[in-house]
Amino acid sequence: MADFDENRFEVSLGRLRSPSGRRRAVGMFERVTRGARRHRLRSGPSGASRSSVKAMTFHRRVIVKASIKKMAGHGFAAFQKHLDYIQRDGTDERGDRAEAYGRAVDSFEQEHFDQTPSENNGVQKNAVKAFAENCKVDRHHFRIIISPEDARQLQDLTAYTRDLVTRMERDLGTELEWVATNHYDTGQPHAHLIIRGKDEHGHDLVIPKKYISYGLRERAQELVHEELGPVSQKEGRIRLAQSVNAKGATALDTSLAQNINEGVIDMGEPVPKGRVWHRQLQVRRLCVLEKLGLAERLGSGRWSLDPSFTQTLRDMNERTQMVKAIHRSLEYDHQARVLITERNRFDPNAPNGTPVTGIVKSFGRADDTREGGFVVVSSLEGQPIYAKVAEDETFESLKTGQIVTFQPHEIGPKKMDDSISEFAKKHDGIYSEALHVTEGGNISQEYARAHVRRLEALRRKKLVTLNRDKTWRIPDDYLARAERYEAEKALRRPAAVSRQSTLTLNQMENARGVTWLDRELSSEGIREFGNRSVQASLLKRRAFLKTLGFEFSKDGQLQSQAMDNLMEMDLGDAAGEISKATQKPFSALGHSKKVEGVYREAIERPSGKFAVIERARDFTLVPWRPIMDRRLGRSISGRVSAGGISWDVSKQRGISR
Repeated sequence: MADFDENRFEVSLGRLRSPSGRRRAVGMFERVTRGARRHRLRSGPSGASRSSVKAMTFHRRVIVKASIKKMAGHGFAAFQKHLDYIQRDGTDERGDRAEAYGRAVDSFEQEHFDQTPSENNGVQKNAVKAFAENCKVDRHHFRIIISPEDARQLQDLTAYTRDLVTRMERDLGTELEWVATNHYDTGQPHAHLIIRGKDEHGHDLVIPKKYISYGLRERAQELVHEELGPVSQKEGRIRLAQSVNAKGATALDTSLAQNINEGVIDMGEPVPKGRVWHRQLQVRRLCVLEKLGLAERLGSGRWSLDPSFTQTLRDMNERTQMVKAIHRSLEYDHQARVLITERNRFDPNAPNGTPVTGIVKSFGRADDTREGGFVVVSSLEGQPIYAKVAEDETFESLKTGQIVTFQPHEIGPKKMDDSISEFAKKHDGIYSEALHVTEGGNISQEYARAHVRRLEALRRKKLVTLNRDKTWRIPDDYLARAERYEAEKALRRPAAVSRQSTLTLNQMENARGVTWLDRELSSEGIREFGNRSVQASLLKRRAFLKTLGFEFSKDGQLQSQAMDNLMEMDLGDAAGEISKATQKPFSALGHSKKVEGVYREAIERPSGKFAVIERARDFTLVPWRPIMDRRLGRSISGRVSAGGISWDVSKQRGISR
């Protein structure tokens, strides 16, 4: 039996227990929502669905974006930053700071009900701080964005969100500790909801994956439907008409794309009774697409239309967002606007793409209701560069002035693909999990299962075949197919962002430790940069290092030994602070081949991120690795090798890097 990995946070639909201890099947919720959907479809607007010609139906749509965030590592710092983000200025209806509400705020205010009105704002801030402190010990928390299409028609978005959480509590069988804010700074009002990762009994809160993916949206749509009623034909047609001139992809574009035949769409075909108005809107939309250069009249009601025009519209919308983001970053630096071209966009899938390093000028989310963010940097050449990025740990903890690098995607077969191909060549084009374990010597069952999961992903794309005996038929061109598969996946992935230090460029100038500036001075010395800020910081850094006694060559290059000395200086400063707190002496790693102890915490230093390993009589500092957070507060061991330190985070799983 494979070992259970508690950090692979995957949940599936199952039974939950209510506070009274009685079992309640979440599957019952699915039956209820399916019935509600059938009822809405049967009833339709104005009973039109029962007529001889079925009228187009419209629904109260709600966008729900949910994510699960871990609190380990940078998780808590990112959590605090997210709390600041949802309460930032300029987001409420009056353009002021968004006010927080929810059970966590209500309970805190009840405890401090004797505060004077002038102290109310302080109470609310303290309530959010108290909520954050309670969440600090949790394994995870939930972030949810609720954006009803009809948010402006709702009487009270706050009351709507409270009702939604109430229904969530009823479905999940537990009270939830939560805070929320409402944002009106975009074209679509929406609510940011944060739920603590503990239930009312103090256990880890587990929300079934299907509920997050489908059930929550169903509940949100039910509430809007109950308040505003069904969408009338008139209202639905007005909505579609308002999207005719949109520059992004719309529902009209989707209906057009479904009728394209070999690049041609015929608007002269007969129209079903009651749908003439829809055909008219489609033709008007085609006229707009013609002006954008995406459609061409062929005569007799026929139009030439590229089947991928919807993606082109999305790209055009992204370019508009890029131009706005870059111009805002230039305004912050009081620089004149420049002509923005495709050279200012970082494409991680570009052929022969190279990394781009620069100073963070601005970052954020173009749309809270959609995945991903953006970062604008001033490159080493002084050019503004825009990139779409994932909302990962690095993005959550970004600061203006930090040095980051956009990385191109590595497109090609994985090492696991090489292993599968090599095994298949030895077994007449067949891969067998059982044979791989028995013939592989020290191959573990879990390692072989990872191969099967990889093949399952490729099978869904019809790239490999599963035989009846549970073995796999591996084609001769398997590696080429795997490469194409990875290339297609890469097209949907945003750029990866790496960062060597959390220090800003100005903080690096006088830091006691190894910085990005030191690496530049060590490898290139003082060289010409198109970015004046980088050039000035290099000169200031060199002057500061000279005051510490470091020497430079004639061309301004920092000696390689200086890097080790700076690292020792940084670790020495950190060790002094930790020794005072723990009353234990620091013991440098030195030339020891083995490290054992209790992983207490991770600390950020000018030289990077380090882990505090506490032993019976002393402690040491070692480079931090993400896998170490699995053993926070528990024993850990590692071995020094040429490639760094290999950490044994679980004896059952063996050594993991």
